[in-house]
Amino acid sequence: MERVSRDRVDQFRLYLGISIWLSSSPLKFAFDEDEATSRAWLVDAAREYPGAQLDGFDLSTAQFPHQAWLPKNITLGTMDLFSPIPESLRGRYDVVHVGLLVLVVQKGDPLPVLDNLLALLMPGGYLQWDDADYGGSYVQTPHPSVPCAAVQELRDKAHALLDAKKRTDFSWVRELEDTFQYRGLTVLDNTFRPIKDDIATPWTLNHLLAVYELINVLDQPKGNANDWWELYEKAVAETEQGVTMRMAMMKIWSFKSFQTNPISLLMSALR
Repeated sequence: MERVSRDRVDQFRLYLGISIWLSSSPLKFAFDEDEATSRAWLVDAAREYPGAQLDGFDLSTAQFPHQAWLPKNITLGTMDLFSPIPESLRGRYDVVHVGLLVLVVQKGDPLPVLDNLLALLMPGGYLQWDDADYGGSYVQTPHPSVPCAAVQELRDKAHALLDAKKRTDFSWVRELEDTFQYRGLTVLDNTFRPIKDDIATPWTLNHLLAVYELINVLDQPKGNANDWWELYEKAVAETEQGVTMRMAMMKIWSFKSFQTNPISLLMSALR
């Protein structure tokens, strides 16, 4: 299975993505960091719930910040969401958060990932999944006089490459609420938000860095990605004139049922 790269450009892109997205409780939280948005969620939760135990997981430790710079109640470790969950972690967590798996989910089927996330949750626990509607991405220009052909071609070319690898069925993102309900979860909130104008430029820069990584990967075997690099430079020039690439962001918040009424539990937790 393909993984995101682990070089410094990739690390900077993921931290940029975090900046865009942005108690005495005995709660235990688990966060999968496969695409890094959970890292910001994790730190924010640690500040809000200083008595909670917060565990963050990623495929590798390559992009972990040093433990010395993290809140004391955060522990980081490794996990592969496509492998069986270790017995020691099953049913352990009150809250599980995961983000930006749109390019990680295989063959348009989120069920294998969802089942592993549910295995982490104890009955009565909560699952939040944040993601991007990548299939609905589009190019927007600030004025009809500003050209955007290169950015549009770059977007289409990246989608075509993913299509060749049979990874462009992104319809599951918009259908995730149905998938949650199919697995017996009670969906408490499901929100799609468009990228606002004031963060459209940094969001576009994040996309360009992702394409930069992609071209580097294509260029490595034979150094034959010249056409990609030429198109990339033209696209960068257009973004300097205000052209942006956007997509809606999704957040779904759900409850893993047990015998007690989940709405009553939620209201009790909010009191």
